[in-house]
Amino acid sequence: MVFGGTGATGLRLVDKLLGRGHEVYAYARSPEKLYPMEHERLATIEGTLDEREKIKETVRDADAVISLLGPNGRVKRQTLSEGVINIVETMGEVGTKRFLGVATSSVEDPKDEKSYRINAFASALRIGLANNQREVERMAAAIRSTDLDWTLVRVGYLNDKGEKPVKVGYYGKEEVGVRVSRASLAQFMADLAESDDYVKESPVVSN
Repeated sequence: MVFGGTGATGLRLVDKLLGRGHEVYAYARSPEKLYPMEHERLATIEGTLDEREKIKETVRDADAVISLLGPNGRVKRQTLSEGVINIVETMGEVGTKRFLGVATSSVEDPKDEKSYRINAFASALRIGLANNQREVERMAAAIRSTDLDWTLVRVGYLNDKGEKPVKVGYYGKEEVGVRVSRASLAQFMADLAESDDYVKESPVVSN
């Protein structure tokens, strides 16, 4: 089950999952954006993030729920975070356990160590896009507060370069950088959907 499957990373992820033989359900406000990718194992559900009962039925019986939802442009309302809250709460109600989400690198984690580069990036985001930062932090807090088998994947700058191996780790330990391609992120998310790796963790991925 994929939320945010019509975005640049989402389309790549849906294609990856289909290529691995999975049945994919994509929940979207504009599912026609997926129609060029017609496939016998791809089903679309048209809906918005405030339709809680529709979301509840959508996540029921899913092996894994993947959310690529995130701010696009300047945020004025809490639509995305409210939507993510609806997703994770209804998953808890129906017993679906595996949840994968994404967040920006400005979301902190206790395993991070001091990184001046990341601190500068986060500070700029908080000043220039304060509402966006609040949305991302609210989404992350909602995910982390659940009893789901969640993984929150943090990323820095996304680009459209080709798929490359990823580094996985935490900031301040010279393990990861700040750039990752959408193709690489899609590959990593597809791998996570098939495993129990990084449960209740918030790793950073980069190329």
